[in-house]
Amino acid sequence: YNLEGKTLAKGKVGIIGGGNSAIDAARVAFRYKGVDSVTVFYRRTENEMPAYKEEIEAALEEGIEIKSLVAPTKVIHKDGVLQGMEFIQNSLEGKDASGRPRPVPVKGSEFIAELDTLIVAISEQPESEYIGNLSNTKWGTLSVDKESLLTSQKGVFGGGDVVSGPNTVIEAIAAGKKAAFMIEQYLEGKSMRMPQEVVLPDIFVKPVENDVEDEGSQVRAKTPMLPVDKRMGSFAEVELAISEKDAKCEARRCMRCDLDFTQPVKN
Repeated sequence: YNLEGKTLAKGKVGIIGGGNSAIDAARVAFRYKGVDSVTVFYRRTENEMPAYKEEIEAALEEGIEIKSLVAPTKVIHKDGVLQGMEFIQNSLEGKDASGRPRPVPVKGSEFIAELDTLIVAISEQPESEYIGNLSNTKWGTLSVDKESLLTSQKGVFGGGDVVSGPNTVIEAIAAGKKAAFMIEQYLEGKSMRMPQEVVLPDIFVKPVENDVEDEGSQVRAKTPMLPVDKRMGSFAEVELAISEKDAKCEARRCMRCDLDFTQPVKN
């Protein structure tokens, strides 16, 4: 939708998954004209969903349903047209390899959910055809030296999601900066180790004195949200800007960790 403006969802929409991509897909589909309902199907409970809590809460506010402890087993179609999805109920037993509760199918609990649109938003993995003959991990990600980011081939470095798996933009940017440093070290024949130096600020900014009478200064400002009824069928921004007063209160809440290692500049 963002790239081409296409609105493909219609009728009863089902989303398979529990991460941010699944909630994103659900909230986008919710805004399409011609969509009657949106349901997210997840194999664990809502508490185990990896999506951000605030995203899940916003989706529920908008009327999106979350069906937990269910796993897809079969796509129901007729003459190439989607009719629905067969699911089976799960129970959580023990832990899996990742340390999360392991979903186990409950025999005889199959049921069919009628759907007009099915969106699969589960898992992310590298496009291995671009990795070539480089060594991979058992998870299918690129294997690199943790310190130098060198791969199994000399002169080839790796970083970002292709190494770590799905992660944040900040982590990818950090990996890019580290790789750039290591590539320079490699080309110059220097040590392939990051220097253990802490860059400290050299400018002292005087703390702002709190107004003890301002009770709101110690309370975290709550981001105002667009009312739910105005979100329906609309792609208007949901999270609105806080007021100038709240912004000043937030600034005063800063704990100023830098004061531990900076000194006032003497005139």
